[in-house]
Amino acid sequence: MKQETSQWGKAVKKAVIDHNMTLKQLAEKIGYSNATVSQVVNGRYSNSSYKMIAEKINKVLGTEGLPERTETPSDEWCQSVKIELVKQSMTVNELAKQLDVSRDRLSLVINGKMMNEAIVGGVNRLLRINTAAVPADK
Repeated sequence: MKQETSQWGKAVKKAVIDHNMTLKQLAEKIGYSNATVSQVVNGRYSNSSYKMIAEKINKVLGTEGLPERTETPSDEWCQSVKIELVKQSMTVNELAKQLDVSRDRLSLVINGKMMNEAIVGGVNRLLRINTAAVPADK
């Protein structure tokens, strides 16, 4: 499932070209790695400092706004998962093994940092969670 680039991400990519820069040059200018800047621009950065990075990008390029991060599991769903893990005396490692996914990727999903529908579906099935991962009003 390929995540579509946000409007902010598209504006940044256009501004980089308009400024005759590369993402690598932009990254150097704001003091972050090329990989980190690329992840923020493409909406795949899970660290809470993405807002600060985006603001630095905006300052250099004259762009506005922040990356839209609409596709992340709800706090309610994340809490439900954590409660069920405790109730069932299961660790994140054990759940990851049962789902056949990496512990790191599973942690990103159950901590609300990244959406992966296959992982969410597997977690819901294994832990018998009925809470929607993404609220219907989003």
